[in-house]
Amino acid sequence: MDNLIEAIRLATISDATDEARATGAHACRTLLLALDAQVGEPLAAPTPTTDGTAMPPFAAVVGALRGMPPEQLLDLAIARLRAALPADAAPPAVSSLKFQLVPVLPTSAKRPA
Repeated sequence: MDNLIEAIRLATISDATDEARATGAHACRTLLLALDAQVGEPLAAPTPTTDGTAMPPFAAVVGALRGMPPEQLLDLAIARLRAALPADAAPPAVSSLKFQLVPVLPTSAKRPA
């Protein structure tokens, strides 16, 4: 989220380059997609490209998520999954992972007769 806000801030300074303005506009579209999204609906919506044509929904989502750090992507995924659960759903209890160790004899060891 901070990356998007920083891109918008850089795009609005008086001597911003065309690339910075395009990046800022893309960040604005990304924030609008996230704010307009309804629970259970995909985030994607057709996003116009610089030449005025519509970008496919999948490409819009990939473009929006491309600059996010992995931690933020995981937080977003967890939040979306939790929002998809019914309000009264309780998460299952977490238990520790248990492995059964099986002893293995070396191949050079003699086997009992």
